[in-house]
Amino acid sequence: GTGFHLRFGGGFMIDEVTEARAVFTYQSLSADLTPMGDFGVSKLYGQYDPYRSFGLDVGFRRYFDATPTVRPYLEGTFGLGFITEIDVVLSAPAANLTARATDFYDRTAAFALGGNAGVLWQLSNRVGVYGQFGLRWMSGLSEIDDLAGTGLEVINDDSARWTMPVVVGMRVRF
Repeated sequence: GTGFHLRFGGGFMIDEVTEARAVFTYQSLSADLTPMGDFGVSKLYGQYDPYRSFGLDVGFRRYFDATPTVRPYLEGTFGLGFITEIDVVLSAPAANLTARATDFYDRTAAFALGGNAGVLWQLSNRVGVYGQFGLRWMSGLSEIDDLAGTGLEVINDDSARWTMPVVVGMRVRF
């Protein structure tokens, strides 16, 4: 589906090349209709509730001086994401079945690890723009326990994921 991602944060310069950082993130992502298998002779489809999360990542950034205005950096982060409960509507059109599976994924606190590499361009003493590329892993959602015997046990047992965020932003020093 399509989504919304808002990210903002702050940092504290420990010295001229090391920064402690905290970043807050809000995400909301709608879900597409998903084929999930067969129900008798009918195809089984699921329509999930939107994925919504709020997270906090903290970490350290280390700058390297290339020129007076260009500063490459490396960054390591860890954090927690708080994800809302996700329900799903199951339907098998040929079998005339529609059912709501409430609490398909429980509300979850997920753990995250990440690393980024980027470049900061200083436009002035207080303002800079940056671009970065990263790799981030987030642990899985909490599964529900009452799917035993339905044949759906394996649908939601592998929700941990890797992402490759590409971020462009602005830094303002106070």
